[in-house]
Amino acid sequence: MTHALTFALAALAAALLTGCGTLSKDDGGRAAPPKTDAPKTQPPAGPAAPAFEPIIVSLPFRVDLSFSEGALAKLRETNADMGVAADYYGAPKDPGMEGLDPDLGVWLGGEMETIDAGNRSLTLKGQFDAARVAREVSGDARVKVMAFPVRAYAAEATVTCTEFDEYLSIAVETGGTVICTLVGE
Repeated sequence: MTHALTFALAALAAALLTGCGTLSKDDGGRAAPPKTDAPKTQPPAGPAAPAFEPIIVSLPFRVDLSFSEGALAKLRETNADMGVAADYYGAPKDPGMEGLDPDLGVWLGGEMETIDAGNRSLTLKGQFDAARVAREVSGDARVKVMAFPVRAYAAEATVTCTEFDEYLSIAVETGGTVICTLVGE
């Protein structure tokens, strides 16, 4: 502790001797601005980019999955699970905007659930940034739901499922349906 106190006093004395923190008599006792020899070459700062606060909303909706007998038998035979994925997106206000998804436009996020194969319903969260929709999307947010076998190549190659694609507000009201069958059924 004695060494720290000695060091602090020495640093204070050095600062006073070099003029650091001196007051100028001609400016009413205010601290003098630091003097630099560097030229001022930076342009004046323009207006700062606005900070956008996200507004996360959740519009949960139900998806019903149904399977043909053949598809269900193939899934059970191969011990495959089902992946159910939802992508939230919208048509861009500016089609020339950078970072657009080639298939979806403005991608607003997504979610995926893995479930056992079988006829069932599940509820997806429907979460997206409403502030971003207001800034970048023309119209309302949409949802595209896909289902597919996972963890079993034989099932992935032979089971196909329809897709559900709708405005999210309508999906909340009506729910969605995805039907899985064997390829060629």
